[in-house]
Amino acid sequence: MRDASKRLLARIETQREIIARLGGSDDSPRISAASLHPLIWTAAEAQWSTGHRHRHEAVLAAAKAVNSHLQSKMDRKDISEGDLVRQSLSEKAPTPGEPRLRYPSITADRTRESVHQGFSDFGSGCFSAIRNPIGHRPNEEVELDEQTALERLAALSLLARWIDEAEVERS
Repeated sequence: MRDASKRLLARIETQREIIARLGGSDDSPRISAASLHPLIWTAAEAQWSTGHRHRHEAVLAAAKAVNSHLQSKMDRKDISEGDLVRQSLSEKAPTPGEPRLRYPSITADRTRESVHQGFSDFGSGCFSAIRNPIGHRPNEEVELDEQTALERLAALSLLARWIDEAEVERS
C-alpha cells in the first residue's frame, strides 16, 4: 500500500509538471456563483444545491428576486419585470407613484442616455429571454446545463448591481 501510494503521488506530481510545462492548465479568470450579487446566489443556492434538474428553478428564483428587489426600490408593486424596468428607466420626468432610476454621477448627457437605454434594454431582455421561457414552459422543456445556468445567473447579477447603483428620482 505504501509503495502504491508513493507511485500515485509521483504520477500526480509528474502530471502537474507536464501541464505546467506544456501550458495545458487553464489560467483564464474565473468567477464563482458565490461571488455573484448576494441577492442572486442567495435566491438560487437552495434550488441549485438540490441537483442539476433544478438549475432552471435556481435561475427562476434569482429572476424573481431581482424583480422583487426592483419593485421594492421603486416602491411599485403594480407592475413587474420588463414593464417595470422600462418605466423605471423612462426618460420622462418622474410623476407621483412613478419614480425613475437615474445615474446623476454620469455627467455627460449622451453617456448617461446611453447607459439608461442599455440598462433598460438589458433589464427587459433579461426578463423576456431568461425569466419568461423558464417560468412559462413545462419543467421538462427548460432543463439547463451548468454553464448556461451560470451565465444566466451572471446576467441577472449584473442587472441587480445596476439596480443597486442607480438612484431613485421622485417627483
